[in-house]
Amino acid sequence: MEHLDERAEHYVTDDLLVLMGQDFRYMDAEQNYRAMDNMIEYMNAHFSDKYNFVYSTPSNYIDALAKHNVTWTTKQDDMFPYGDAPDAYWTGYGSSRPNLKENVRQAS
Repeated sequence: MEHLDERAEHYVTDDLLVLMGQDFRYMDAEQNYRAMDNMIEYMNAHFSDKYNFVYSTPSNYIDALAKHNVTWTTKQDDMFPYGDAPDAYWTGYGSSRPNLKENVRQAS
């Protein structure tokens, strides 16, 4: 629960988004949903005083955020380089085709 408590400190609302899955993971849907069902059941049984775990969708999450009527800040700079593992960085991702990316930013 420490991880969720720490994460919650960085959220503006009390709605937390916890993503499941990664690239090249979760290939067996039945096994994975069974494991997530068990995890959700366990977490709600033991931590329902603080958290409510549910399956959701991006649109449901956005709708939940909209109910809070919060003015959100906009990130203007790139987040790269991004490290997702020790000695594993995504560089160049943000620097390739900079003119195209600037045009997309301006058009947005």
